[in-house]
Amino acid sequence: MVWMLERSIKTLGIRVKRQSKNALKLAKWLKKHEDITTVYYPGLKSHSGHEIAKKQMTGYGGMLSFELKEGIDASKFQKELKLIKSSMSLAGVESTILSPTLTTHALLTKEERNLQKIKDGLLRLSVGIEEKEDLMQDIQQAIDEVKIPELEH
Repeated sequence: MVWMLERSIKTLGIRVKRQSKNALKLAKWLKKHEDITTVYYPGLKSHSGHEIAKKQMTGYGGMLSFELKEGIDASKFQKELKLIKSSMSLAGVESTILSPTLTTHALLTKEERNLQKIKDGLLRLSVGIEEKEDLMQDIQQAIDEVKIPELEH
């Protein structure tokens, strides 16, 4: 088992740099997206912790959160993703996504979640080392699929 850890540690730096670079690109892209209302990522200048993160970090990590525009069902969106996998945990080499309302905060009432600013459209994305263009395309096709009126399905 230790040999697996030793093998993984050798590429850890490269993987973290790639994930961080991908996450920054995705965060910037999502921030401009018409179907995304909010993006939470310390690498964005608009993030409340950006100045501290800039001083303390050499990259901003591979984890970000974003909120889908009202009317876009987060569960349906996740089901339409092809490359990004829904998961109960985050932080692997591959991109994974989860909904806090269905996982970490599922036992709270909607009112309790709203008090914590956890909306139904909030998703947490652990960005992996895939090509960033592939990740963007996957998110876009899932949004497009969910936005198609139900009658067309």
